[in-house]
Amino acid sequence: MTIQNLDHIQIVVKDLQKSIQFYKDVMQFKQEETVDCGNHILRYFRIPSGQRIELNEYLYDVDDHTGKLNDRGAYRHCCFSVTDIKAWEKHITDAGYTFHIPVHYDEANGVDSGLFLDPNGVEIELIEYKNTSKTSV
Repeated sequence: MTIQNLDHIQIVVKDLQKSIQFYKDVMQFKQEETVDCGNHILRYFRIPSGQRIELNEYLYDVDDHTGKLNDRGAYRHCCFSVTDIKAWEKHITDAGYTFHIPVHYDEANGVDSGLFLDPNGVEIELIEYKNTSKTSV
């Protein structure tokens, strides 16, 4: 019995069109199938490493998330390992998104990283490993 990998992360969308544009055009993920589940519609985007982002559009009213990113027990962020993090920072900034933690060198972890919010308020971290002995699994 083993866990093989992380399959997907689901995001309940606030603005469907902005979310699709963000994950398809800005993050450059491949848009895949759309699944109509009756009371909600799922749209999948493939990350180059194989995992997926699942955008969930409820077809009925739901409340906006009101928790803060640093609340105990809260989901904080997802992190994508990248190459050429400065080019990604420019690409994302040029698309109209602001890094609330600009790309910087994190000496303790030996990485460059920066954080910004997607159109739904989901925090995303980009990370570039500088030391090849400290790479993601």
